[in-house]
Formats: sequence, structure tokens, C-alpha cells
Amino acid sequence: MKRLLTILAVILCTLGARAERRVVLATDKAVYIAGDVVLCSVWSLEDGALCDSSAVAYVELVSSDGLAATGKIALTGGRGAGAISLPASLPTGNYRIFAYTSDSSSAEASLISVFNTGSKARVKGGVEIVQSTPSEGVSPSFGGEISISAPLNAKEGTPLRIVLGNSGNSDAEVALSVIEDDSVPSPCGSISLALDAGEPESDGETIYARLNGRDAATVAEEPGLTAFISAPGSASDSYSGKIAPDGSIHFKTNNIYGQRDLVCEIMGLPDSWDCSFAPVSPFKMPAVGSVPVLAMSPSIRPALEARKVSLKENCAKLDTLYEFLPRRDNLLLDVRDAITYHLDDYTRFPTVKDIIVEIIPSLAVRKHNGRQEIKIILEDIPYKGRSSNVLVLLDGVPVGNHEHMLAFDASLLGDVQVYPFNYALGRTVFAGIVNFVTTRHDMSSLFFDKNVRIVDFQGCSYPVSLGPRKPGNAGATLLWQPLLKIPAGGSLSFELSASGQPLVITATTASAVSRAVVQVKK
Repeated sequence: MKRLLTILAVILCTLGARAERRVVLATDKAVYIAGDVVLCSVWSLEDGALCDSSAVAYVELVSSDGLAATGKIALTGGRGAGAISLPASLPTGNYRIFAYTSDSSSAEASLISVFNTGSKARVKGGVEIVQSTPSEGVSPSFGGEISISAPLNAKEGTPLRIVLGNSGNSDAEVALSVIEDDSVPSPCGSISLALDAGEPESDGETIYARLNGRDAATVAEEPGLTAFISAPGSASDSYSGKIAPDGSIHFKTNNIYGQRDLVCEIMGLPDSWDCSFAPVSPFKMPAVGSVPVLAMSPSIRPALEARKVSLKENCAKLDTLYEFLPRRDNLLLDVRDAITYHLDDYTRFPTVKDIIVEIIPSLAVRKHNGRQEIKIILEDIPYKGRSSNVLVLLDGVPVGNHEHMLAFDASLLGDVQVYPFNYALGRTVFAGIVNFVTTRHDMSSLFFDKNVRIVDFQGCSYPVSLGPRKPGNAGATLLWQPLLKIPAGGSLSFELSASGQPLVITATTASAVSRAVVQVKK
């Protein structure tokens, strides 16, 4: 009895003192041009330690005019990185930028400045014109246990070695940035935002949607209907969700990456019914209070014009500037589990049905309730038999009416991938999956039912690092390493060239910032 009371006391104590979960975000710099890219590094924390409760962080950029830009960053082990694009139409002004997870109770909102060099648009009441902006410069600062070793002075064109050291007793998660300082004043100051903590998203983003249309109420009460979302190009980016009686749907994903088209479909919906669905925004949009006014003077015009030229040059070669880092993969459908038929290795047949009959022995076409359906022989059941609930995909997009797939132009297909096992997608179990892959991976020429909706979807940013780059672009980021891990008592070193501009080196952890300035002489 005494032991039972002790266990109950521990449980009650745990429930009564919920851990504080917050997200810290660091950017590569603090001053940007509209149309630029903000490089981000994220720490998800629980009581100060890295927390893996959620697999996606949401980023918001807010001015006194309201929400300006959003982004999503995938997390692994509480760490993540990504790139948030600033709209080219963004007005000049100061902005709060912050990140959070679905279960965060707070977030740290820092300040960045954005200048629109192609427009006179300004944040309403957010810009003050002054005769001269005092240049405070960037003073060396040190915080926590991360040290920066670099020469105080360097000669232009010579190699410059930067060493980060960890004097602590545990491994350090660090983001490193090196920029060329062009004396445009950087804003400073952060505020803490209180958030309503929800449920964690441990596997990836939970996409919420809602039914609409004349027959939405009828569909919500109809048993046996399953909603699907899918992003063309990968069989792994297809998810099912159960329709709730109130017309809401949620899809548990393993994170979808990039700006994608999202196909929204209700399988088994009669053609005569008018009903569809679309995702709702996941962003919390908390109140951030007042945003400090940006003081701007004519003296910074040359530096901003130089940044504008640099931005145009960089936009033309983004693919060569950034290095893609490892990302969180979808573990449900592994292409290694599939039996793949590369159709160019076989005699080409004019129809999809001929391909199935002549090339793929594990598939068959049979009539069911007056319709032709694709069947599959399963490998993970004790008996061999034709399955009755096969998920058919085209470039990863479900095709509920198999006759549409059988009528598809076979000449557009490149591969057929057969997954001869039972798979659970959400709450629906499928007795095998067949993915027909076109040569362009874009569902070319597929006919959709009238209730299918294709919507723009903002997925997680691909994690990227940068550099080291050649110097010469004032205000540009020369080096960005967002996911460094420095062992206790260890160090990491980097080498880059010095230009005629001072270099600002910033090493950021979840709790402190270390900064050093290198003066460069010709």
C-alpha cells in the first residue's frame, strides 16, 4: 500500500509540474534585403535540455502590420535548420522572428531589419528617417562555454583560420555564422512570447483539414469514407485520415518537404455528392506587442545598393551556394521493400492492363461490383491470394478509381513499384500498394474526380548549410554551419579568405552567443 501511494504521488507531481518547452531560433545575420533568404538554426528545449517531443518547428516573421512570412523546419533530436524566403514585396522595417513547436509553452522572438531596395513600401509607422544613423559597430562578446579563436587583424586575400572551442563538460550544439560587415546597423533585443501548448507532433507535422461543400454534413456522418492527402513525386508522401463527425480531419505525417502541390481526395465518394476538403493553417500567430521602429538615414544607401547587387548575383546560383544537409526521412515506405519494374527493360505495351498481365506476375486485374480493380499477391500473409483492398498510386498520389489508372497513357510510365505487404496509413490498412511512376514524376494527364482539390502546400524547408564562400559581397554571409556539434573539451576549425571588409564571427548556442570581429587590411 505504501509503495502504491508513492507511485501515485510521483504521478501527481509530474502532472502538476509540466515541463517548460520552448524553441530558440538563430539566424545567419540580422539585416536582410527583401527577396533574400533567412538561414535559420533551431533548438527545441525542455527545461533547458534538447527535447525530441516534436518533429517540426513553425517559424513566423511579424511586423507591426501583421504576419509577413512563415516557414517550417524539421527537427531531429531537438535540432533543425532551414531557409525562409523573404517576399520581394516585403516593406522596409523591423520584424520579429521566432519559432515554436505545437507543444511549446514559450518562444524567444528576436529582431531583424529588412530593407526593400526596389520599392518605397514601408511598414506602417515602422520607419523613422534620421539625418545620420549612429554606427555602433560590432563589439566582441563571449557567452557560455564556446570560445572563438581568430586573428584580430588579417590581410586581404590571405587565409583566415577560425577555431571554435568547447570548454564545457558536455557536447555543445552550435550554429556558426561569418558575415562581411558593411556597417548597416543591426537591430538587437528579444522578447519572450507565451504560447498555448498543444499536443506534440512526434513523427512529423499533423495536418488539419475541414470538409466543405453542400454535402459536407452527410459525408461526415457516412462510415467507410477515407480522406487522403498526397504530394506528387513520392509514394512516401501519401497519408490517410479519418473524417470526424464534426467534419474535421487530421493527417499524421512524417513531414513533407518543400513547396508542393497537395492533392486532397475522399476515397469512395459518389460523383453526385458535392464535398471536398483543404488544410487549415497550423500557425498560431500570437500577439508580439509593439515592434521597435527602424531608424534609417541616407548614409546607408551605398551599402544597401551593394547588397542589392549581391542578392541578384546569388539568386542566379542558389543551387551551387547551398549544401543540403541530411533530413528526416519517411520510414513507412522504403523503396528497398518494393519490387521495381523498370519498363524500358521490357517490351513496351500499349496499355496499363497489358503491362500488368505481361510483365508483373504479382498483379492482376479483376472485376468487382461491375468495376475493374487492380489486385495484388501479398507476401506477408500465411496464404497466397488476391487482395481486395489495394492502394494504387500514380507518382505517389492515390487513384481511388482503378479504371482511371487502367485508362492512363502507358507510354508516360517509367517504373512500377509493387509493395506486396500489409501497410497501415493512418487508420486504414491496405493489402499491398502499387505505385505507377511517370517519367516526369508529376501525374501527367491523370484525370481527377470533380471533388478532388489540388492546393499549394508549404512543407518543411530543406536543411542547408553555406560556404565557405569567396569574399567580396559586403553584408553577405560567407559561412553558415547551423548544426555543429562540438564535443566537451573539443574544437572545430574552419578556413576562409579575408576581404577588405571586417568579418563578424558569431557562434550561437541555445543559451548564449559568442562573437568576434576581425579587421581586414589591404
